[in-house]
Amino acid sequence: MTGARYLLWYNGVLALIMASAAWAMHLQGFQLPMAMLSSAVAGQALLTGISVGIQPRLRTDQGLVYLGILLVSMFNLAVYLFATGGHTNPVISLLLLPLALSAVALRPWQTLSLALVVVVLYTALTHYFLPLSMPEMDHANHGAQGDSHQSFMQLHLFGMWLTFAISALLICALVIPLAQSVREQQQLISQQREKMLQDEQLVALATFAASAAHKMGTPLSTLSILVDDFKDLVQGQPEWQQDRELMAQQIELCRSILQGMMQRADSLRQNRPAATNVGDLLQQVREQFNLLHPSFELQLDNQCCAGVVIADGTLEQALLNLLDNAVRASDHAPVLHAVEEDGFLRLEIHDSGPGIPETIQQQLGQPLVSSRKDGLGLGLFLSHATVERLGGELSLHSSDDGTTIKVSLPLQEESHE
Repeated sequence: MTGARYLLWYNGVLALIMASAAWAMHLQGFQLPMAMLSSAVAGQALLTGISVGIQPRLRTDQGLVYLGILLVSMFNLAVYLFATGGHTNPVISLLLLPLALSAVALRPWQTLSLALVVVVLYTALTHYFLPLSMPEMDHANHGAQGDSHQSFMQLHLFGMWLTFAISALLICALVIPLAQSVREQQQLISQQREKMLQDEQLVALATFAASAAHKMGTPLSTLSILVDDFKDLVQGQPEWQQDRELMAQQIELCRSILQGMMQRADSLRQNRPAATNVGDLLQQVREQFNLLHPSFELQLDNQCCAGVVIADGTLEQALLNLLDNAVRASDHAPVLHAVEEDGFLRLEIHDSGPGIPETIQQQLGQPLVSSRKDGLGLGLFLSHATVERLGGELSLHSSDDGTTIKVSLPLQEESHE
């Protein structure tokens, strides 16, 4: 329920209370200025109708509109109280309700302004009002007047109790849910700010990676030329030829990695995710892992070949970072499981390493925090940020038997043309 709807409920309930209280006093025989009362109740009913009309278009940041509506409702109530006994009318305590709503939904200076208006209205109603009178009090004898006065006081005390109970009920029904709604909105804003900060960090890292890849291109080209020149020098020396070929392969691999870094950095800066087949994605991850770790072969258990996820080039690198951490932790080939569950792609990476200490687990996913002495602390941070940016979740479970990393990504319906 939005703040505008709470405001609508307040105005509607206030109009109903004003009309009901006036009708009850009329039935008790009080002499009332009906024209003035009808104007106050009609004005509050009109304000309720206006709130109904503008409620769909009223935003939570339009504080002045909220303030204006609350002020008009307070003046309607003040006119009503002026005609029904002023400060002697128990309904006067309802002047505090718009102040309670303002304290939750509006800015401090707006609430202070309403508080000042409430104090001024209450003070004025202690001096200027039309006193309540009953016909029998004007014409009865002294004994009857005493009985009527006692009856009037009992009615006044009951009215005070009833108004207090109604005020407490309205505070519980309106102010408490409104405060909860404001807290949820603030929490959402905080989460969005944190996400924006994380995205800024990712873009900064992507820019740095692209710059580093560009700068490393020149020395790699120089090394490539030197390795080509060595081709003639190592003729007839098989061992040296193998070393030269290995160097050439490693240089070409570095070029390929740098080119991929620049492409992924560009994709991250431009934020261009696209539908990707799960089978193709996992196959690419497997090929890249086997290329980066020739001594190991990734064990892939894919039970979600037909699924499609929204991803970009950073997702492949995020999975490679997780797999690289797994192989470094256990010195064995990791296992990658992929299943479809409840509309999500569930990935599990398990290693048989010593596990991660709990003190470090609480900080993992933050930049520059690593469980390895030679680690930079960026791999898991980037993987975590990438998965969250694509609408998924990443969790880590560690024990003495090893570590299991779980990745969940929402699956999309595969389009058929």
